[in-house]
Amino acid sequence: MLSIKSKHFIDAELPPAQRALIPPALRRAYSAVEQVYQQEPLFAVESARINKGHVIAWAVDQQIERLLTSQQLPYDYRWSPFERPTGKFLQIRLPASTLSVSQLPLPTDVPRHAHFRQNRILSNTPFLDLDGFEEESEISGLPHLILSHGYQDLSFAHVGVLHPEPQQFGWIYRTPNLLKEIHVVETEMPAEEAADAEAVVTLRDGIARWIHEQDR
Repeated sequence: MLSIKSKHFIDAELPPAQRALIPPALRRAYSAVEQVYQQEPLFAVESARINKGHVIAWAVDQQIERLLTSQQLPYDYRWSPFERPTGKFLQIRLPASTLSVSQLPLPTDVPRHAHFRQNRILSNTPFLDLDGFEEESEISGLPHLILSHGYQDLSFAHVGVLHPEPQQFGWIYRTPNLLKEIHVVETEMPAEEAADAEAVVTLRDGIARWIHEQDR
């Protein structure tokens, strides 16, 4: 039930037709880094090879930012500072959530602890079924989605929702591997999942009310 609700939410926030733009962008980023490492002697040093993941992260950020500035992904974004002043991360504002990018060694891994991410995944509690705990499930922030991708090699890419306690419970839901997904744009939700789709509409309405209240 939790994964079904999360699946519908991700489909509403970042539809399959837009997710289809992500794999080519990731491939361009990884390919560009590979070319640099092959052609530039500076990157032959051992420390550069060890830190290749950092260069890939920059290249991925650049490719995703290009999709945003060209409006192929029609969303606002900003370079938001970490809670501790150690840099900035790409924060994408979807209609009723935020999205950030994270590299992971394995698709089932969860991102390392980061204050910016920890604060945001606490807002994923509306995806949980907390009967009798209304206060814990109240909307108190925008849900946070994560685009995860491989580290040294591009073998997977997912958009997922983390449990508020990810080190113990991991992911509430992850999409199938975007690199292997057959991208079919559905015009409507399947009838048997109408109740789950309605639950997502209700959730997004609740988020809209929360945003309105913060703007008062």
